[in-house]
Amino acid sequence: MSSDAAEKPLIEITSCPVATTNKKMVIAGIINSEEPNLELFINSEEQKIHNGRFMVSLPLEDGANDFEITLANEIEVLAREKRSIFCGFLPPVLKVDDIPTVTASKEITLSGTAHDVNQLKSLITLKINKETIEIDSDGTWSKSFILKQGENLFDILLYDSALRKSVNRRLVAHHPKAPELRLEGLGVITSRQFELNGYLENFDYNKMDFKIHNKIIPIVDNTFKYMASIRTDVAEIPFSIDFNGRHILSFSRQVVFLPSPPTVTVDDEIKQISATHCRITGTISDENDVDPKVYVNNKEVLPRAGVWTVTLYLEIGINTIVIEGKNQSGLNKIIKKKIIVHE
Repeated sequence: MSSDAAEKPLIEITSCPVATTNKKMVIAGIINSEEPNLELFINSEEQKIHNGRFMVSLPLEDGANDFEITLANEIEVLAREKRSIFCGFLPPVLKVDDIPTVTASKEITLSGTAHDVNQLKSLITLKINKETIEIDSDGTWSKSFILKQGENLFDILLYDSALRKSVNRRLVAHHPKAPELRLEGLGVITSRQFELNGYLENFDYNKMDFKIHNKIIPIVDNTFKYMASIRTDVAEIPFSIDFNGRHILSFSRQVVFLPSPPTVTVDDEIKQISATHCRITGTISDENDVDPKVYVNNKEVLPRAGVWTVTLYLEIGINTIVIEGKNQSGLNKIIKKKIIVHE
């Protein structure tokens, strides 16, 4: 085998859509191994390998469809590949380039890209504050706006001929004496304790004060960090800027608490204890739950310092192991592993 082939993955997927409106799709690929008696499975169903290649037609359901492609020899699983395919019509994709949160400029330019990702071409329309914006042939768009003093709201709407839509909202505060400010850490957060970061240009250390929750925030090398917390699921963080001791600008930005599922890992190495038993280990953690639960094949396993271990009985053939983590928010994370035992 050449050095180039050796660098390739054992399972090389050459064809697999991300989204389709068809109820069937094809996964095709190459097996980069000369080892004999290899077996290929897609979601536990064995598939044929012809001269190191495979091409499988599979049915799809509406929505997300997950596929696990597994390559095994007579002893162990050699490689896994996962693909997720969406079946149905997707809304058009809208991307908006970053803009400052605060600016002294009287004008701002909004720009980005707009694309229809569906197989069937449709007419897409872009509007900003109900004004239709031209989209170039390559999908890019750009439009300049005059800013009023204070808060400026831009509602950006992209929709196709079937009225499937994508929405983006941008806010920018303007004052002629304000610094230019860019904020990070706002929007959707997954922990009630979070950090705000910011970068300021044209900040006058002698004349300006920047405040969060009416507290003066130290600015060092035109940057700041601010630790905050929220108790509600939605909160408004108030900001203000003073110039020469006089208040010139106030604005707020929303923070939405959306807890994430626990983080679950499974070690790649599966320890074979005997012909019929194996040991699997992994970890579980959660940003907001100090005691998340972990289940293996619907039986709770008690972790120690976030590490869990379980011994399992294996049957001849394909054994599907389901590892599930749950937190106090009712969110879960599921990982499936397949262990093949030959006669």
